[in-house]
Amino acid sequence: MTEEMQTIEHNSAMQDFTDLTYTTSTQHKDSIEAWIKGNSCDLDKMQTHIIT
Repeated sequence: MTEEMQTIEHNSAMQDFTDLTYTTSTQHKDSIEAWIKGNSCDLDKMQTHIIT
């Protein structure tokens, strides 16, 4: 089972357990993608700095 599938399963179980519904907006999904790209860019900069 992939990590994404485990996350979906855990989220579903918590929603069932708490009788609450969890949703995310498009805004939050966009910010997550930007965060991941930012981390990748920062990692590239760090690797370049360490190598040179």
